[in-house]
Formats: sequence, structure tokens, C-alpha cells
Amino acid sequence: MADEQNRKETLTTASKTGSFLAAVYKAYLAEPEGRESLHLEIAALHNEGHVDVVAEFEKLSNKLSGGPDFFMTRHVFEKALPDINAPIDAVMRCVLQLHRDAGQDMAAGTIFNGYIDYCGKDASRPLEALKFIEAAPDQFADILPATIVAGSRIDNPYYVAEVIRLSQHPEKTLRQRALFSFSRVQWPKEAAVPDSAFSALEASAASEADDESFASIARSAFAFYRHDKTTESRVTALIEGVLPKGNEYTLHAASAILGFETKEIPSPLLDLLLTHMMRVKPTNGGTLNNIDYGIAHLLKGEDAEKGLRLLEEFLLMHAGTLTIKVFDSAAGEIRRDKALLSKVMTRWLLNGARVLCESVHEIGGTPLGEDLVVDVDAAELQPADAARIIFVARKAIGYFFVKPITAAGLLISLMRLAAEDKVIEHLGELMFDPLLLNYTGSAYEYVEAQAKKESGEVKETLDKALASIADYLETLREVPTLAALHPGQAHREAYRRYMSESTAASMKEAEKKSVFLNLVTRSTLLYGRKSINYVHGGGGPPQRTEFPLTSHSVQMEIPRMENIDEHGLNYMLRVFRAERIST
Repeated sequence: MADEQNRKETLTTASKTGSFLAAVYKAYLAEPEGRESLHLEIAALHNEGHVDVVAEFEKLSNKLSGGPDFFMTRHVFEKALPDINAPIDAVMRCVLQLHRDAGQDMAAGTIFNGYIDYCGKDASRPLEALKFIEAAPDQFADILPATIVAGSRIDNPYYVAEVIRLSQHPEKTLRQRALFSFSRVQWPKEAAVPDSAFSALEASAASEADDESFASIARSAFAFYRHDKTTESRVTALIEGVLPKGNEYTLHAASAILGFETKEIPSPLLDLLLTHMMRVKPTNGGTLNNIDYGIAHLLKGEDAEKGLRLLEEFLLMHAGTLTIKVFDSAAGEIRRDKALLSKVMTRWLLNGARVLCESVHEIGGTPLGEDLVVDVDAAELQPADAARIIFVARKAIGYFFVKPITAAGLLISLMRLAAEDKVIEHLGELMFDPLLLNYTGSAYEYVEAQAKKESGEVKETLDKALASIADYLETLREVPTLAALHPGQAHREAYRRYMSESTAASMKEAEKKSVFLNLVTRSTLLYGRKSINYVHGGGGPPQRTEFPLTSHSVQMEIPRMENIDEHGLNYMLRVFRAERIST
């Protein structure tokens, strides 16, 4: 109690000297165990008349540097607000100020949680708030949805009727916020959405002409469906009516439904949303993120084909502008599902479009040291279609050449699929040149191990390719060493110094951008077997900790032809990547 009293006195004094917010922030940081009571003490200061807490927090700014942290300090007010007894208009002004000053931060809207609880403490507060909002919509319209949330918990029919009335208000801003407020209404469990609410949305869909209103209508209509599944046809028709008329706001609202309500969307509405997602501009990053989440959810369920088709069509439509990196959630979901990864790789390599093949390469990327082995999807290829099987093989080599085990795995799976001996023989030739000819280490070991597991024509073809590369290497060993073709000791040492300095400079540039290295201190050990540190904490003596030093290394296999015929190798891979097949 003494600590709480001291803190209240400190905050009261700080208010008189104009440093109340700094004192709140300091108290919040100084005593983690006392944070749970800090908001109650602040509310008590206000209710006892010592400090006008609402006026003080209205001064909090996110634009001043060197002041208290905006979001941490605002959080204290958010928790204190429900227990504060203050005029509703003053609270509304303060809440809106703190919301607007938060800008585009994802936590901007959390301040309304405190306001909703504040209104819920007294049934007269949301009633008074509505009067202020209608009297000065230019000042208070943005707080209408939160007011409706609080009010509809108290008296649902009354506040639904108020939203319906305000949705036809002469003031455009108030109409827009009212249309959005339909999506925030808190419905009793067994209550049905009244026909009057649907009629209000339908009337607005016919009379309004701005994108923001259409977006709110789409959100609210889906909120109605989420509460009452029997409204599916009416909701779908309503959204179908506003989507073609809407633009960026409406498409963003539709993308939010797709991204975060995927499991709730009925099939007809899902098809409608997917069709209109193709209208999204590639510059609208937030909307693309929603689409990415939606596709990722679809890929997990029964509508995986619809999600995959949307992803493919979107990439093809915006080739050169967008890459698969924009859809990282969808790419991660494809990577996690081996069967889906096989389907995507086969389909997109067969398509041959650069953006799709580069996407396959990106999705198939694995951490250093790991080898991705995936088979082609037999459902995407016909065994008798020799041209397409060879085409996919060349694409696999073109885009996975630096991952020879992945490329070799795809070639072997194509051999199993092929129906003609000539096709298998051709695939064997591609296995020898360029794969085994360039990678006589990891790729050779992988193919050798796989050959023991195969049978029939596939095994014979792999054994032939292995024998060919063995003969090639043996022939090379028989060629005598020519000193004139080898650089001297001085040249080799000069090149090693150059590479060492170049690598060190590259590492320093990379370290400048490292978030982790900016958070820790670094030490350079010249010699030793372990590192010893002393950890201070808890008021006791420092604890000695030992970390044994271990070595680590990275191995990279360079294609053999990179040194022998760099331009020829590069040209061949470019041809493999660029060629297309007629459909």
C-alpha cells in the first residue's frame, strides 16, 4: 500500500509539472510486478479529482521523439479507461486522438477496446455518444462502430434500429460509418438478422456510389452470414452487386473475407471472390497479403485447386511485376505438402512461363545442406507424351541445375513415368550431360544409390549414365599433367588473398544489415578451446558459464564446366529455361 501511495503522489506531482505521461511510462517500466495495479491507481487519481487523466493522455503523441513510448503509455490508458468516470465527449475526443496518432500501425484500433468497456459500464454513455456523433460527424464519426458494439451488447434492437437510421443519414461520412457498423453489431446467440437490416444494406447498395461504402456493405453482409448461415443466397447476391462497382476499398474488404474467413465462405461466394481478386493491383500490398493468406488456407482444404489456380493466374497476369515472394504464406504451404509440391512443380515446369518456373525454383529452395527430392506428379503428365516429358526434364535442369540432386530426382521420376524406351534413353543422356558431367560428387552418389533401388529399363539407363561418367573421369586421369596449363604458386596465393579479402568485405556489408548483430556485443578470440563468460543477475554472485568452441564448415560443389566451357554451359541453361512447348 505504501508503494502504491508513493506512486500516486509521484504521478500527482508530475501532473502539476507537466510530466505526467513520462511519469506513467517510467512507472510502467520500473515495476513489472506493479503493472496490474497501475491502471487502477491512475483511474483513482482521476475519480478523486487529483488529475484529469483524460486530458493528460490526450496530449500523448506518436510524433515526438525522445518522449515516452506511445503504444506502451497508451496501453495504460486503455486499461484504465473502463474505471474512469469522465464526460463521454471528453473520452471520445481522447480516444480518437490516440487512435489517429497511431497511424497505420496494426495496434491502432486496440484503444477502442477500452472505450467499449467504458461505455458498457453505464447504459447512458453509448446513448450520449450517439448524440454527439450525429451532432458533429466530422469530429466523432470514426467512433460510431465502437459505440454500436457497446450499445448493441446492452440493447440490440434499439442500436440496430439506430444503425439502420444512420445508414440513410444526409451526411455521407456518417452513412459510411453506419454501413461499416452493421459488421460490428453484437447479436444475441439465437437472434436472427432482421429483414430491416438486410433491406437497409440493399438500399444503400443501390443508392451509394463511393468505394468506401461498397466496401462496408460487403463486410457487413458477410458478418450477417457469419451470424446466420441461412442468409447465404441473400448475402451472396448483395456482395455480387457491390463488387463490380467497387474499386480498391471494396476489393480490400473482399480480400479480408477471403484471407481471414476462408473456412466460413460458402462455395458460390468463394468463386465470386476469387474471380474479382484478379482485379487487384500489384501495388496494393495489404490486399495482396490478404489474398496470400486466403490462398494458403485454401491449399490446406478441399478447395486447394481453386487456390492454386488463383495463384498461378495472378502470377501470369503480373509477370515481371510480382514474384512468388509476395505470396510467401502460400509458398510455405506448398513446400510443407510433398504431394502438392510435386503437383505444382510438374504443372508449372510444364507450363514453361518464366515467372512460374522461377516460382518453382523459389518454392523448392531448401536451407543450406538439405537436398530436396521430389517426384513429378503423374496426373499432370501423360506417359505417352514424349515431347512434354523431355520438355519438363530440360526445364528441371535449367532451373534446378545448381541443385543437382533435385534435378536428378526429377529426371529419375520422369524415367519411371515414360512409356517409350527412346524417351528413357534421352533422359539418361541428360542425366549424364549436363548433370553427372558437372557434378561428380553429390549427384553421382545420389544417382548411384538410386540405381540400386530401381529396376528394368530405368536401372539400366542409370547404370549406363554412371558407367559413362566413370569412363570420362578415367580418361581424364590418363591425360598427363601439363605445367603450362596450371597457374604458378605465386598466382594461386595471390588469388587466394583476393578471394579472402573479397569475402571479408562481403561479410562486413552483410553484417551491417543484420538485426541480430545490432543487439549483441562481439568478441574476437585468437586462440582457445572454449569461451568463458560471467552472467550477472538476481543480486547474487555472477555465474560462470563456459561455451566449448567447435568448428563448422560449408561445402559447395562447383559445376565442372564452369571452368572448362563457362559460356557454353550458360548458353545451354538459358536455352533450357527459355524454350516453350506448343499446347
